[in-house]
Amino acid sequence: MTIQANQQHLQALDFINDGLLIADISGRIVYTTLSMNGLLGRDPGELPDLHSLSGLIQLDHGLTFEAVLESLKREGAWTGEARCRAPSGASRLLDMKATQVNDARGHPLAYVFVARDATRGRSLVKQVMQSQQMELVETLSAGIAHEFKNLLTVIMAYASLLRDQMPNTELQADVARIQQAAHTANELTARLLAVTRHTASVMEEVDVNDVIGDIAALQKKTLPRHIALHVPKHRPLPKVHLDRAILDRALLNLCLNAREAMPEGGTLTIELDQVRLEPHDIRACSERRAGTYLVFSVTDTGPGIQPEIKEHIFEPFFTTRNAATGMGLTVVQHVVRAMGGWVTVYSEPGLGACFRLYIPTIETLAMPVAEAVDEGPGPSGTERLLVVDDDPLALSIAQRILQRAGYTVRAAAGGEEAIEYFKPHAHEIDLVLLDVVMPYVNGEDVYREIHRLKPGIPVLLVSGFTPKTAERLIRIAGATFLTKPFTQRTLTQAVRDALDQRKP
Repeated sequence: MTIQANQQHLQALDFINDGLLIADISGRIVYTTLSMNGLLGRDPGELPDLHSLSGLIQLDHGLTFEAVLESLKREGAWTGEARCRAPSGASRLLDMKATQVNDARGHPLAYVFVARDATRGRSLVKQVMQSQQMELVETLSAGIAHEFKNLLTVIMAYASLLRDQMPNTELQADVARIQQAAHTANELTARLLAVTRHTASVMEEVDVNDVIGDIAALQKKTLPRHIALHVPKHRPLPKVHLDRAILDRALLNLCLNAREAMPEGGTLTIELDQVRLEPHDIRACSERRAGTYLVFSVTDTGPGIQPEIKEHIFEPFFTTRNAATGMGLTVVQHVVRAMGGWVTVYSEPGLGACFRLYIPTIETLAMPVAEAVDEGPGPSGTERLLVVDDDPLALSIAQRILQRAGYTVRAAAGGEEAIEYFKPHAHEIDLVLLDVVMPYVNGEDVYREIHRLKPGIPVLLVSGFTPKTAERLIRIAGATFLTKPFTQRTLTQAVRDALDQRKP
């Protein structure tokens, strides 16, 4: 059956976004899809053969279509980049692939070319790189300005002291001129700081679901095929007041970072949640406000971040990749702080990383900064709990919070220790607070063993990753999930709810 005889079947290809062209072994073009016609700005039939494409498509490295055909005859496939001119006159960047199609006897039958418009994706990468370079300048300028203001403070303070100790002479006028010059320098420094923090900002009320939708749509078009994208369904959330372009920049940086962390493939997850922080939850961070925050999470399934590296990742110029600038995460932290929020990262070697952006809602931004007030630990109880976590700091604070709430708490520093303790004491434990991701014996292994020893015992799962990490365990066990970092109130409330739900 000839290619011409399959014209009706080929029309089904008009529904794909990539442009497709089929040529016979002589180089004569026998079919082009609507997408290909649109890319080239030509109607069907205007392109007689591959040679006629030379004036429309410029292949990289000066290649000709004749050279590509020779390559196809030798190797059977070809990939490369090209440029073409859109009907509007704009230049387009194309990712191109070609393959040789053989008949049942292995003889060449046709050549198939596929062209994908990569202009927007490459432009996005270029914009991110440019924004990182600009953020580098802004960050360095801000750092220098802050140091300069410290020096000016010393100059102005000592000048004031000197003037007060002088008699009423001409020397006082000289000191006054020093003070005036310092004040002028201080004003210039303040302007520099204003520019680095609010360069061309457009503050507006932003629907965060629209942001996630747009970012996800862009990732679908630019992610390589070996990386899957997971975005949970939207739900109504409050708006935020910020510069939409700055938020996009931060999220795109995180997505780019996640993509580079998965060279062998994986899953990129973009999620959105809402959390309420009370004054006692942010007591240790005076620059943070209590209130309602939207939490943007970007998670990858790459190799994770080693503990000794994680503490440096937000430092300017720090990078573990040869081709990176070392400014991507620094940019994210800088712009999120400018929006009144902050960034956290949770990672386990071999299990990926999860970056969270905490962005205040309009209600929170309008709230005055109040003194931290201890509003109590939340719900209490007298039950006996087993807390399992391989992180000693997380284990200690969870134990302290729950003991303060009245519970009897036994702490286990890992899955193996938890199982060893639970075997002879299963009848004493009313609930297990279980970290999902632990080395050696993980949360799922611990759950299986405690469930075997005491079926039906309430289990509250905790993790610094998103609930997707424990999706299988949640489905099997029907367990409750609590995201780290948790607050005093959210922890005690989750424990109380889990205990009450299992009561007859």
